[in-house]
Amino acid sequence: MHFLGHPKWHRWGEPFAAGLNLLYTIGYLQGLEISFLCAGIGSIVFALICWQRALIAESALWVFYVGMAVYGYWVVQESWPDPLPIARFELHAISIAIGIVLWIVLAYLLSKFKRAELPRLDAFTTVGSLIATYWMLQFVQANWLYWMVINVVAIALYWRRGLYWGAGLYGLYTLLAMEGWFDWLPWI
Repeated sequence: MHFLGHPKWHRWGEPFAAGLNLLYTIGYLQGLEISFLCAGIGSIVFALICWQRALIAESALWVFYVGMAVYGYWVVQESWPDPLPIARFELHAISIAIGIVLWIVLAYLLSKFKRAELPRLDAFTTVGSLIATYWMLQFVQANWLYWMVINVVAIALYWRRGLYWGAGLYGLYTLLAMEGWFDWLPWI
């Protein structure tokens, strides 16, 4: 594991993780169960990279995604819902309100760690991603609206930490979230 302590492994690790996570999103859009394997492996690699770049909450988020990849694969063993369910507006309002409170608390906590970089952005993408992941694993169509906002903020976060493959991945995620919501690309 010594090579993981050296940032040069990011040269191959970051594009590898970005590619796997992109494959996950495309596979999810197509309803492919194998996409969850890509998500799990890519998430492990991004967790290590984010930890080394002092994105503490984002690193924990990627570890969470490993568990969600396992959970997602297990959930869809029964069947992929078609059509996707719709949640009531009130439930979304509650999840957004909870998210704002958690964002403020996490940003404050992260700001107390000397090692943490960009605590407000890091907290926003982490809390927002947890909420969007919840809706995604409920197979609620509106999860794509959450992802559009979170992904745009994640582009800035990753770019500012020099994680350009990650920023590019979130740029593509933004487009794929738009595809998930509008269903405008015939090949996905």
